[in-house]
Amino acid sequence: MIYVFIDESGDLGFKETSSRYYVIASVETKDESKIRDVFKKIRKKLGKKKRDIPEFKFSKTNRKIKLLILSKLSELDLSFSAVVLRKESVYPHLRNKQQILHNYITGFIVEVLPLHCRSKIQVVVDKFLSKESDVENFNRYLEYKIGKVCNNLGIIEPSITISHESSQRRPGLQAADFVAGAIFNRYERNVDDYYNLIKPKIKILKERF
Repeated sequence: MIYVFIDESGDLGFKETSSRYYVIASVETKDESKIRDVFKKIRKKLGKKKRDIPEFKFSKTNRKIKLLILSKLSELDLSFSAVVLRKESVYPHLRNKQQILHNYITGFIVEVLPLHCRSKIQVVVDKFLSKESDVENFNRYLEYKIGKVCNNLGIIEPSITISHESSQRRPGLQAADFVAGAIFNRYERNVDDYYNLIKPKIKILKERF
């Protein structure tokens, strides 16, 4: 079983206060328990008031802990992939269709993934879609994209499951949040130190400019 955890950083707004970039990143692993162990060990290093936080979020974590988490994740048998969207390149007619745009960019991440089509693939995304119809549309689109990649490799019926889960439950989603945050900071704020820690584990980084 190959687990693919997907999360994003930035926003899909087009106001003056919106981010210039939008990043979707993935963490691929055969063993999520190793990621869970990393967060457990780091949690023990926190003060008593912070040990009970429900989850680690890149945006709410101080610099020292961010660097520690990214460093420890990079020591594991994981791989990272990402798609970086420069939002000014988005066609005007798509700018008010955020869900379609999100699905479209997520489709790119599975296209560039080093997918193991001969293994069972479980894609796990953060549970943010509230409408059942949106979930179904998202799943169908992702299954089509993964199937297309696998078909090109001669695998006609790959085993794919897609689940929408809470990041509090899945440490793999928390790891994907940190990877996305590190890459986003490099492009949006020219901050490279987070990115440099994970760079050796990045298999593919695709820019959509």
